[in-house]
Amino acid sequence: MQSTRHTGTGPMRRGAGYALCSALLLIAGAAFASSPKGTVTRAPGEITTAVQTITSAGPLDSIFLGVDAATQISYAGDPAYQVFPPSTTPGDYGTFIVVDDALYAPDFSGHGSSATGSIGIYTAFTPISQSGVSGSGTSADPFTVTTAVAVGATGLTLTHVDKYVVGDENYRTDATLTNAGGAPVDAILYRAMDCYLGGTDRGYGFVNGTAVGCSLNPSNTPPGRIEQLVPLSAGNAYFEASYSQVWSAIGTHAPFDNTCRCDEEIDNGAGISWNVTVPANGSITRSHLTVFSPLGAQALFVTKTADQPSADAGATDGYTIVVSNPNSADATLDSIIDTLPAGFTYTTGSSSGATTADPTIASQILTWAGPFQVTANGTLSLHFSVSVSTTNGTYYNEATATGAALTIAGSGPTAPITVGGEPPPPPPPPQAAIPTPTLGGGMLALLALLVVGAGLYFSRRRLTR
Repeated sequence: MQSTRHTGTGPMRRGAGYALCSALLLIAGAAFASSPKGTVTRAPGEITTAVQTITSAGPLDSIFLGVDAATQISYAGDPAYQVFPPSTTPGDYGTFIVVDDALYAPDFSGHGSSATGSIGIYTAFTPISQSGVSGSGTSADPFTVTTAVAVGATGLTLTHVDKYVVGDENYRTDATLTNAGGAPVDAILYRAMDCYLGGTDRGYGFVNGTAVGCSLNPSNTPPGRIEQLVPLSAGNAYFEASYSQVWSAIGTHAPFDNTCRCDEEIDNGAGISWNVTVPANGSITRSHLTVFSPLGAQALFVTKTADQPSADAGATDGYTIVVSNPNSADATLDSIIDTLPAGFTYTTGSSSGATTADPTIASQILTWAGPFQVTANGTLSLHFSVSVSTTNGTYYNEATATGAALTIAGSGPTAPITVGGEPPPPPPPPQAAIPTPTLGGGMLALLALLVVGAGLYFSRRRLTR
């Protein structure tokens, strides 16, 4: 692994052909030279965006992370980078924020070139800090870069944590908005790119749930090369269209509209967005994977639902985990993993569906050992029961799975259960039996005399009349 910080317009490891083309463009163009796509190319002195690079054996062998929250990606063996412009670092891929009808974005004017003109007026993020590359590239210790920028004068700070595990065809981005103010802030958070798929600027689109991407074939049928944005946080919208339409949609300051020009071969881009409220003196995080697959292998999705949305304190409830496989080949899971909320406990012997075996339990983490097979274009479900917390509140649960050479999108915090009321009262103690009254012999004799006496009295009254 190598960490590099540099500014520039071209891949540092590309051949002489790319270098010559870049040089000719810079010499022949003035400070701004436009291509038919609307690309603006800048002279070396105007390139101000530094990047931190995660370099590894790949297959994502270089991930260029701009100090302005923009990104470029290299896939091992491909002749060009995966985001337009294909020889610029960073490229036209990044995070965008709308607050109070104002747009904040990476500083595309500081890149070597860009085709984001249709995005309209925006304020560039102000870089605060960027770490070096840490980690060893393993699943337990991924390569990690942390980047922080100020979102204008809104009082918000955007922090990116980008992670890559060597051997994966995806990397993870956790985008956190932190609010230093005393009032909540409503915002829209976008992640969007201008696709340059496997050396070509034209392609189709595809949608899987609320994940979206660019593909070699319409709706990735048959499976072929893809670039995909896979949300790990629920509640996102998506959009795939021409690259200029993607930028224009962000420029309207409205969320994406869940549409895809999937069956049209166009110069395309794609993105996802979330409507968020950042609490006063608090923060929110939205996460996703960026996937690149030459074979069109899409991410498997894990979803989670609660049996009942509410429960009494200490009562029984349950969860169902569903793993969906959108691919045309079966997938084998090594494990299914669930993280229970604090105070929740697994009910022994309650597992059903994928397995009836109990999981191993480490603190709140439940792990069911596979293998489990998820059929092509099919699903696998697992149900289990829990005792909920004895403390009132709303509790969220997370589930995921593992599998060799698989990209798996976990559920993120989901399946809320609201715990309310008091714990069920203990059963009342058994009551002592109440004795049935009985009459002794003396009482019976006295009662008999009274009856006889009363009879004689009423008989004499009738005779004297």
